[in-house]
Amino acid sequence: MVHSILKKIEKCIGYSFNDKRLIELAFTHKSVNRLQNYERIEFLGDAVIGAIVTEYLYLNFSGIDEGELSKFRASIVRLENLYNIAESLKISEFIQKERDNSLQGAGSKNKRIISNVYEAVIGAVFLDSSYEKAKEILLSHLFKHEPDIYAKMLKDADFKTTLQELVQKKSGDTPKYYTIKKEGPDHSVIFTVCVKIDDKIFGDGSGSSKKTAEQNAAKKAIKKFMEEAN
Repeated sequence: MVHSILKKIEKCIGYSFNDKRLIELAFTHKSVNRLQNYERIEFLGDAVIGAIVTEYLYLNFSGIDEGELSKFRASIVRLENLYNIAESLKISEFIQKERDNSLQGAGSKNKRIISNVYEAVIGAVFLDSSYEKAKEILLSHLFKHEPDIYAKMLKDADFKTTLQELVQKKSGDTPKYYTIKKEGPDHSVIFTVCVKIDDKIFGDGSGSSKKTAEQNAAKKAIKKFMEEAN
C-alpha cells in the first residue's frame, strides 16, 4: 500500500500508526492474501469494541440492569451500525480486494466485509497503541459520525418500565408522573415532569414532549431508588 493511501486512511480514521504494517493488514482481504489478511485482527477488534462499549454503558447507564445494557450493546455493535460508521469514514474505498473487486452497493456480503474491516481497524489501533487510545478513537467515531446514537439509545431505553419493575418488586407500588411546568411557545414547548413513589419525589426531567420528560425523570428516579434500596 503506497504512502499516500496510508496517509488518507489515517486521516479518515483520526489516528497515525507507528507500525504501518498493522493498517495494511487491517485493509487486506483474503482474496489478496489468504494468510495475511484482516480476519485475525478483526477477531481481536471485535472483542475490543465489545469491551469498550460494555464499559461505556456500565459507567453511563447506572441503575439499568444487565438485560437492558445487553440490548444497548447489541444495537451499537450490530453489523448495520458498524457498516454505517465505516462508510462515514470511507473505509470501503481503501479495502485491498482482488476477486469480485467491487464493494459498491449495500448488499449483505459487502456490508459484512466493510464492517469486519472496521473491526480490524479498531484492533489495529489497539495493537499499535493501547486500550485507552482504541477507546478514544472508537467513541469519537460513534459520536462524531453517528451523532444521534446516544439519543437513539435513550429513546430505545424504556426507563419508565425499568423503574416500574424495580418499584413493584420492592414494594408493590406504581410510580406516578406529574407535569409540574410547561414553558415556551406552542411550536417549542418544554415540559417538566416529576415522578413520585409513595408520594415522595424521586426525580424530575424535561423534554419536548411529556413522554420524553417522563423518561428523563424515570432515569433519575432509578438511580435514587436503587441508592435508597441499598
